Amino acid sequence: MLDFSLKRGFTLAEVLITLAIIGIVAAIAIPTVVQKVGDMQNKTLWKKKYSEVVQAYTEVIQNNYNMCVNNSGDYNIATKCHYVGDGRSTARTTLSPEFVEAMAKHFKYVNSCGFPQYGEAEYCSYYYHKWTGLCGGVATYSFYGSLISGATKEDDLPTRPTNCGTQIGIYTGWDFNKKALLLQDGSVIYFGGYAAPMVTVDVNGFQKGPNILGKDLFAIMLNENWIRALGAEGTFNKAANGNTCECGKEYGVERGQGFLGSSDLLNGTQVSGACCSHKYIVEK
Repeated sequence: MLDFSLKRGFTLAEVLITLAIIGIVAAIAIPTVVQKVGDMQNKTLWKKKYSEVVQAYTEVIQNNYNMCVNNSGDYNIATKCHYVGDGRSTARTTLSPEFVEAMAKHFKYVNSCGFPQYGEAEYCSYYYHKWTGLCGGVATYSFYGSLISGATKEDDLPTRPTNCGTQIGIYTGWDFNKKALLLQDGSVIYFGGYAAPMVTVDVNGFQKGPNILGKDLFAIMLNENWIRALGAEGTFNKAANGNTCECGKEYGVERGQGFLGSSDLLNGTQVSGACCSHKYIVEK
């Protein structure tokens, strides 16, 4: 006959210690898992939005609109779109009002804002449109973080800084403030460009976050001949970026006026996270 008298269960102390260990491991692992899941969802959304923008561009470009204008203030002087990849010209161009309007008709949106030259009654400032990542009196600055380590804290967003132009780690871009569309699915599409024509997409909307370039904010460069995610051939200055445009927090500057640097918008260094746009489109 077997003797079960020597068998005993776990003591209360052992159970509590085990639960404590499990709790510590979960506290460490769960946020990482949640972040990875969120990143995967945003990448999927980005691929979908990129496809939608490319499709709209393909249909609109056939109508021979004046695609670009001089970024001089009146936005009525038609000009050839700037090609950043050559790194030679100092011309600064942005998408024309007529081209932006034609593109906008391809998206189902519930609200919009922007410059009056682009048919908008209100600028995309925080005072009117909290769904945009823009702040300032006339929306001259964006409010998105760069990917560089330590530059932003996700739990600080979307609390807006009092001065968007001087915050460390805040991408103070002029590349997407001409016109913004709040889509039915909650994403936001920005049209504009300061050094070159750009379309930028916040795939899950500014109110959700993390609102970081390369996480849920992605960029597209376009001209009369092609449309490409930022980081692809021709969308950055090779001489200023070591012949490549990498996706990682160790690459690029932590803040800048445009996607290509803080001083020389056409020949500068990429803003950290900007070139993730192309990487996520081509990766399997």
